[in-house]
Amino acid sequence: MKTNNKKSAFTLIELLVVIAIIAILAGLLLPALAKAKAKGQGIACLNNCRQLMQAWHLYSTEFNDRVCNNFGVGETIQSISSKRYDNWVNNVMTWGAGGGIADQSVTNRAWVQNGILARYTASAFGIYKCPADKYLSTAQKQRRYPGRLRSNVMNAFFGRFNSLNKGDPTVRGQNALLRGFRQFMKVSDVPNPSNVWVTLDEHPDSINDGYFINDPNRGHWGDTPASHHSGGCSFSFADGHSEIKKWQSQTTTIPVKYGWGMPTFDAKGKLDYQWWKDRTGFIKY
Repeated sequence: MKTNNKKSAFTLIELLVVIAIIAILAGLLLPALAKAKAKGQGIACLNNCRQLMQAWHLYSTEFNDRVCNNFGVGETIQSISSKRYDNWVNNVMTWGAGGGIADQSVTNRAWVQNGILARYTASAFGIYKCPADKYLSTAQKQRRYPGRLRSNVMNAFFGRFNSLNKGDPTVRGQNALLRGFRQFMKVSDVPNPSNVWVTLDEHPDSINDGYFINDPNRGHWGDTPASHHSGGCSFSFADGHSEIKKWQSQTTTIPVKYGWGMPTFDAKGKLDYQWWKDRTGFIKY
């Protein structure tokens, strides 16, 4: 009796069919997984914003309704170098990896831990950064930086700008850089808290200090909001709520280039800018 020792196996055509089916399934599933991941990051980012706002309100409650300090680059570096650590967050974001205070502060947790809001957040570091912001420069990757510590910034129309300068215009309720506009020094100064933002996620290329400001008449972004969430940016507002704003224009949803240079607004970009202006709290001084 003859035995058939021939083993069954896939033919080349059958194998190609299986591979094609797997590719089709992957093509169907990957966008859904990416969308789910983006949604999850957006939810986490909004949660970070809410925690920051809780800390911001707790601080003002403890200090007779006054809001926390909100410094520029020089003022932040001065606060760190003098060990006062009296800014809302004590760091400056850069693409550098050198030994100066600004570059060191990109990853220095101790300085952030000494920030005046940190005591109200149990020194949680994650709340200062959008989980979708994974960007590092080539120099930072070479130095094996684990990640920059912050992507959140604060509205420039809130808080003291320079705690050492008695002539600081914010003391009299005037913005330090745009003198024609009022500065909110107390939570109760805000006329419509649900429509005035306090923090947002800034674009990785433009972020430096924690102080976000633009001239209302500018034709392009200077300080630029991020667009990590499918073209959207997380905002928190003075009443405590948070939301994601989906931008309309490519002149706002700008790719990360590890450098500076923002395009002039197109028509939709002007609408994006107007949305931001309407919720920034520009009030004539």
